[in-house]
Amino acid sequence: MEIQSIIEKVREAGVVGAGGAGFPTWRKLDCRGRADTLILNGAECEPLLYADYHCLLNEGEKILEAAAAVRDALGLRSVVVGVKKKRQALVAHLERLLAGYPGFELLGLSDVYPSGDEHLLAYAATGRVVPQGGIPLDIGVLVQNVQTLAHVGDALEGRPVTRRFVTMAGAVARPLTAEAPVGTPLATLMEAAGGPTCPDPRFLAGGVMMGALVGEEFAVQKTTSGILVLPPDNPAVREWNSSLAREARVSKSVCDQCFTCTELCPRYLLGHDIQPHLLMRRAETVLERPGEADHIAWYCCECGVCSLIACPVRITPRRLIAEMKRRMPPPHKKPKPECVPHPDYDRKGLPMAYVLKRLDLEAYDTENRFLGPLPAPERVRVCREEFGGGQAEPLVQAGQRVISGEPVAQGKHTRHHAPIGGRVTAVDGAIEISAD
Repeated sequence: MEIQSIIEKVREAGVVGAGGAGFPTWRKLDCRGRADTLILNGAECEPLLYADYHCLLNEGEKILEAAAAVRDALGLRSVVVGVKKKRQALVAHLERLLAGYPGFELLGLSDVYPSGDEHLLAYAATGRVVPQGGIPLDIGVLVQNVQTLAHVGDALEGRPVTRRFVTMAGAVARPLTAEAPVGTPLATLMEAAGGPTCPDPRFLAGGVMMGALVGEEFAVQKTTSGILVLPPDNPAVREWNSSLAREARVSKSVCDQCFTCTELCPRYLLGHDIQPHLLMRRAETVLERPGEADHIAWYCCECGVCSLIACPVRITPRRLIAEMKRRMPPPHKKPKPECVPHPDYDRKGLPMAYVLKRLDLEAYDTENRFLGPLPAPERVRVCREEFGGGQAEPLVQAGQRVISGEPVAQGKHTRHHAPIGGRVTAVDGAIEISAD
């Protein structure tokens, strides 16, 4: 199949990066002549998540077939499947499947955080370092989340993105992973998981390290790999509940420039100029008057290591840096063509056991059962937000009947489809559909 045909099908199906970022997949695939290696990212380095794991176990062949189609259309030399070595059942399953795919390679990854970062994964697979301010395509590498490739496989068969694998874990009675319709209410997943096991629960969508605090009205999006239920005093919850202004004041008072946030920063270890401790020297004023020297903020991947793991007094460089990037003009970026990894790079990965302990998650590291496809809920809410900001324009109006798979919103980058058939009951920040 020609790459342009694949791109058109993927665009029509509304495929976006399922790992969390939501970048339009058709744009990523438009890279003929720029890449020689395709990496399938199945690292799933966030604690307690199993969505990619169960997706690979249940749809591995579809994923590999889609990868082969992309490889052939782009003329790539190699395909690498990256998964953690500790997932022994998954490794054995993939080894059997890969026997039928010459040129595909299985890359076993250590159980460290953040092994799923695409810059780190590209280095692990190829030994090449993504330049400062660059993307993996700059070194000839195309990285795709495994669930994204599953959606590409569906798109090649004419099926749009209406479902995804999602984990419900943390302080719940029965941690689970299921294939849920996009737009499934949090309450539906909570019921399937047996309800919360802590008073006054809080919800982190996307993971404890890089996820965001959401309310009970939240519904599954194309990018939702998991929802973690946690008590309000959990360190990850506390980070989001504190105001940025307060964090800036506290940082000025208590940051002793111990350098730990920089020493453990994954991008710093790759040789990029990001040094969080330097930004924390000016924490109180940097948001109002970012200077040219603050270009280092642009190279932060917001992995949360500095805030949730490294800092001994639990201030939050990650949130301050993220806000800086929103206020700083892109011309402040300073490319660095050649980056040399830290001499101790291989020893600096954070063991998952330590991450679990540091974030008070050890009690929740239990068996995660797979439920298979969830029944369609009575109501779904399809989010219209687009990657990079803005919203897709609705293609339907309240009162209109739709069938499953019908386009309901069209954006500059992404198309959204009805996950269930029924009647449109609301069009606001989302398209709400109620089953008949």
